[in-house]
Amino acid sequence: MRSSPASPVAATGLALLALCACGSEGPIDPAGAGGGGAPSAGPVCSEPTPVPCEDEVFQQMNLQATVAPGEIRNEQDGAGVRSIVDATAGGAFASEPDAYVYARFTDAGLEKVEISDEESLQSMAWDIAFRRYIVRINSGHSGPSCVTAARLPGAPDYDGLTEVPGEPRLRSDEYFTESCELISDGSGLDSPATALSGYWTYPGCVKMSGFVYVLRLADGRRLKLTVTSFYNEQTQAQCQETGMVPMEDTGAANLQLRWAFLP
Repeated sequence: MRSSPASPVAATGLALLALCACGSEGPIDPAGAGGGGAPSAGPVCSEPTPVPCEDEVFQQMNLQATVAPGEIRNEQDGAGVRSIVDATAGGAFASEPDAYVYARFTDAGLEKVEISDEESLQSMAWDIAFRRYIVRINSGHSGPSCVTAARLPGAPDYDGLTEVPGEPRLRSDEYFTESCELISDGSGLDSPATALSGYWTYPGCVKMSGFVYVLRLADGRRLKLTVTSFYNEQTQAQCQETGMVPMEDTGAANLQLRWAFLP
């Protein structure tokens, strides 16, 4: 079993309070999630590939051998889904945080996959993973599958996006160099430059960028996704406006994301 170093220093001001996110409140109407997002060209990959720099990924990302307790709740969101993910991971300053919360996109909503960090590096069963402000997708240095993502340029209207625009430049989760050194996202928090790391900035708190992403899953389906909140509603609004948050009662790391399958 691998040993894990201490976790990167978390941001001052991220709250210790972990609000409980409960299980799914019931199935989501598949039509509301984009009609299932049937793939147009079939599976992108069907067999796992080795994760480059696997030992360095495990150690430098402070991965764990136990399953995270955090849960996922789904709500209907117009023509898509709003998913609330408990990514609190034991608190902002935990030296040995909980594992990432792993999930897959389904017609019934975002479904938790009960695996540990260690198991995730060999598993194609998950699409996306969450811990605090870090979001990974199952490809490259994060996992053996071929889930990819692209940030759409400009400021696209999430609600008005009904199809994949053009040919977005999809990228896998590659955030280590060829010599297995971590590539930082530039936030100053020693967090990795994952394919989705641009969903937030750090002006003193975790501020939402409003970016809209297109993801392509291993089975060929595509979906749109945007992360709308890291804190509770009131605290996120304060962060967006002032760049600061209170020291408690923020609901930190209960991420809210909107997503829907695209034809």
